[in-house]
Amino acid sequence: MRNPINQYEPDITEADIEAVNEYLRSGGYVTEFKKTRELEYSISEYCQTDDSVIFPNGTLSLLAILKSLNIGRGDTVVVPNYTMAATAFAVIETGAEVIFCDIELPSCCICFDAFEETINCQRKIPKAVMLMSANGRYPSYEMNKFLSFCTNKGIKVIEDSAQSLGSYYQDGQHIGTKGVAGSFSFSMPKIITAGQGGAVISNDRTLISKLRSYRDFGRLSGGNDLHPEIGLNLKYTDLQATLALSQIKRIDRLIEIKKHNFKLLIDSIESEYLYINQNNLKDTTPWFYELITPHRENLVNWLSEQNIKTRNMYPELNRQGAFSLHHQHTHKFKNSSFISRNGLWLPSHTKLKNDDINRIIEALNTFRPN
Repeated sequence: MRNPINQYEPDITEADIEAVNEYLRSGGYVTEFKKTRELEYSISEYCQTDDSVIFPNGTLSLLAILKSLNIGRGDTVVVPNYTMAATAFAVIETGAEVIFCDIELPSCCICFDAFEETINCQRKIPKAVMLMSANGRYPSYEMNKFLSFCTNKGIKVIEDSAQSLGSYYQDGQHIGTKGVAGSFSFSMPKIITAGQGGAVISNDRTLISKLRSYRDFGRLSGGNDLHPEIGLNLKYTDLQATLALSQIKRIDRLIEIKKHNFKLLIDSIESEYLYINQNNLKDTTPWFYELITPHRENLVNWLSEQNIKTRNMYPELNRQGAFSLHHQHTHKFKNSSFISRNGLWLPSHTKLKNDDINRIIEALNTFRPN
């Protein structure tokens, strides 16, 4: 059998390894300290925001935003029905209730029409909406229109931008910068990784201060034991921050590779049985390479026979047992259902070679459903 082409692999270089080794040899504190703060500066500078706060992972960064906005029991938050479950889990952990909303195609972001209808059906206006930028994409509608609607209703816009570091809106603003806060992830499949990690970006100084306090047991400031607010230990480690800092130095190159491989795919796929869900490569960077086909099971088996690994796209959240007692909805989810049944993630990492991409293209172009 030919060598496997994995759906995803971390891209750790010798420079990354040396950066971590040098940090360990230097006698660094290992826990959260100067390197974590340096990473926060790097993220906020890259995204052109006032500041950022680093968390152990993207799920906890979403939870911290919600808690810092005083969202909790008795409140509701709108979440797209197509997203990683963590988006909804963060809401449930606050004690608030999730309201699922359908997405639009092809962006897989919240559908504005469905969102308006959902809001208008509620007896109580939701406190916030989780705007997930799926695969680095922004919605098809004008963001200012969406933001104005939410502002007029008193709904906070939280951008779940876990998949979108290196992606921009059409006006040049980085995705994650239009809401009250944006959240990124540094988990293994993301464009830069430190194993785990999350970053919140915001131009709201008061919110940033609350996030720092919540991350550090609710303390007034580091180094004291005064706790005017409830908080948790959500501190990062300088060891992980060192790895992330090493990776962000080459983020432009990683973006270039992602876009190059994606363009090879979309320019070369010639099949009546499937299609690639496209990104606007001028503005956005695809996290994963998304394929849509009504023959998903057949295709997965076909690719597996050739040692090409894949992963099904997210299933609909409203149908998962974890949310059976924790959500409400009054609408059908036509588009999220379609993606969940027909969506497939192809190998998408930055270690893919041209030969790997050509193997994938050949396999896709020769696929015939049973």
